[in-house]
Amino acid sequence: MFKKIVKIIIIAVVFLLIAVGGYIAGNLTKYGLDVRKADKAVERFQGSLEEPYKKDIYGGKTPEETWAMYIDALKKGDIDLASKYYAVRDQEKKGEFLIEEREIDDLKLYLEQLSAPLQKDGSLPDFILANKERAYYYYMVKDLDTGEMIKNSVNLYLNPYTKVWKILY
Repeated sequence: MFKKIVKIIIIAVVFLLIAVGGYIAGNLTKYGLDVRKADKAVERFQGSLEEPYKKDIYGGKTPEETWAMYIDALKKGDIDLASKYYAVRDQEKKGEFLIEEREIDDLKLYLEQLSAPLQKDGSLPDFILANKERAYYYYMVKDLDTGEMIKNSVNLYLNPYTKVWKILY
């Protein structure tokens, strides 16, 4: 009788171990599938973020060329084109700014200010200037109220996908 009880206990323990093992294996499989599904969702999301940058062809081969193209578009009154020389994330906001400048008849003054010579900004630390995918410039404008000359920064970056220079600000 004792042997029969031990045998029943051993069988019960084996079934219990098989059930627990199956439960663990099932959860590990589900976890692996969930991780794979999450990875694919992240890849799709990443792709949707990168897509506009991969299609962005507006800009020059050099920072100076992009700046000249931007000013030329403004001179022609093509605000839509001018806004496309900005970083993708800023194009809509900069386009709205340019439309606002045109509506209050300040676009001509803005263009006059931008027409000041663009100069490389060497005042930044060397480790910043060493980044070949960024360019730092400035132009001087006269404050209309005080007559003081003000340094306006222009920072550009190289779009890594299309290799055109874009205006950050």
